[in-house]
Amino acid sequence: MNNPWEEIQIPSHDILYRVIDSEHPLRLLRARDTYGRFLFIYEFSHPDHIPDKFPELNGIDIHLQGPDHSPAGGYMLIIVLKDNKEWQIFLSLCNDLVSSTRALEKQTEATLIILRRLKRWQDFLKRARSGLLHEKEIKGLIGELLFIKRHLIPAFGAGTAIQFWQGPEDAPQDFNVHDCAVEVKCQLGTTTPVVRISSANQLCSQLSETYLYVITLGKSDVGTKVAVNLPSLISEIRNQLESDSPAELERFNDLLYQTGYIELEEYKRFNYIPASEKMFAVKNDFPRICSEDLIPGIERVTYDINLFDCEPFSASPDWMELL
Repeated sequence: MNNPWEEIQIPSHDILYRVIDSEHPLRLLRARDTYGRFLFIYEFSHPDHIPDKFPELNGIDIHLQGPDHSPAGGYMLIIVLKDNKEWQIFLSLCNDLVSSTRALEKQTEATLIILRRLKRWQDFLKRARSGLLHEKEIKGLIGELLFIKRHLIPAFGAGTAIQFWQGPEDAPQDFNVHDCAVEVKCQLGTTTPVVRISSANQLCSQLSETYLYVITLGKSDVGTKVAVNLPSLISEIRNQLESDSPAELERFNDLLYQTGYIELEEYKRFNYIPASEKMFAVKNDFPRICSEDLIPGIERVTYDINLFDCEPFSASPDWMELL
């Protein structure tokens, strides 16, 4: 990932900037000041919905500059990265602000959306872990995104598909599709056909139907045509949301951040080839443990399911066709 701020020279006075996207409905700038710091700037003419106090983000300053100090005579909302070494996280934040405001019909809504996104980032940065997700978490997220891309979007459209995604919000199952709960599991093709169930609620939904979706991935080198990684999958879904249902793009970004994902170049190193997928109806004598099966004194349970023993339960919902 290239650092776009490095393409801007450090100015001898004031700031030096570049317009991020000339097609965007807002005037959004990427800039550097005389100290060489990295800036994101929103230029606007009317001070609508400007609060007395901005969200406080770790490692980031936010301030408003009025017409008396603005070269264009308007207002500038300026976001400053304190430590240039953190530019990848800052780029993620800036990209989020750009994408979340791209579909605006009224510019008067822009400040509200930007402030709401900054508040989300305030919450995220407070609890964010340093570094990447663990590979197990990467594979799990890829599995859920592939389920969205391959099955939910074709059946319901991009916006509705994102509404069905509940897992990042700590719901018992990954997806609630009307009266159907779907739990997604991911396994590597080199491992034994076993998936881990992490709680007594994961395969015991209150909805009328429950399904277990298992996708098998094979590790791949960078550049393999059919391989997928997190950045490519996320970009595809974001593009589809921007085209079909821009109102749900903000929710999609929120859900990603709740999983602990932010845009980092290193994620492109984790590439996988989707090898196969299976779907099982969780009912009757399906091998599972539910809360009512636990004897008093047992609070939590984690167990493994052998997929060979699940074969008699192979089935899928009416709205879904396995590839």
